[in-house]
Amino acid sequence: MKHVVRSTVLAVLSVLLILLCTACGDKTPDYSKNEAYSHLFSEDDTADAVSLKNVILAHLEAYNAGDAEGYFSLFDMEKDDRAFNVMQFEALRQTVDLTYTPEYVYTAFLNEDNAQALITVTCKATDKTTGEVQFYYRTDLTYTMVRDGKWKITLNTPGAEEDLMYTLTTEEPES
Repeated sequence: MKHVVRSTVLAVLSVLLILLCTACGDKTPDYSKNEAYSHLFSEDDTADAVSLKNVILAHLEAYNAGDAEGYFSLFDMEKDDRAFNVMQFEALRQTVDLTYTPEYVYTAFLNEDNAQALITVTCKATDKTTGEVQFYYRTDLTYTMVRDGKWKITLNTPGAEEDLMYTLTTEEPES
C-alpha cells in the first residue's frame, strides 16, 4: 500500500512540475495588441504568422533595449560565436544607442517548421555621450528561420549595401 501511495504522490508531483515549467517557460508577448506594433499584423495572418511576427518583434525589442543575450538567443549559433557576438554588441552599446523601428513584417512559410520573414526597418544610431544622431537608414532584413521547439534564426541577410549608401542620413527618413 505504501508503494502505491508513494508512486501516486511522485506521479502527481511530476505532473505539477511539468505544468509549472510550462507555465514559467519562454513567453513571447502578443505584439498584435500593442498599439506601437499592431499595424504590422493583418486580419489575414494565420496563427503561425502571428506567432512568428511576435518572436521577431521580441527579438527587435531586445536589440533596442541593448539586451545582447536576449537578442542573440534567437540566433542558431555555437556557444563561442554567441559569446563573441554578445561581447562585441555590449562594447558597441557602451558608446552608441542603436534602434530598429520595424515598418513592415512579411512572413512566408515553407512548411510548419521553416519560414522566412522580410522586415523593413529604420535604423537610428545616436552617440550616447553627445546625443548626436550619427545616422538613420532604412533597409530590409531577411530572416530564414527554423522551428525546433521554438523559432531560431539560421540566416540573417541584411539589405543590399546600396540601400545603406542611398539612404544613409543624419535626418530621419520620411515614412
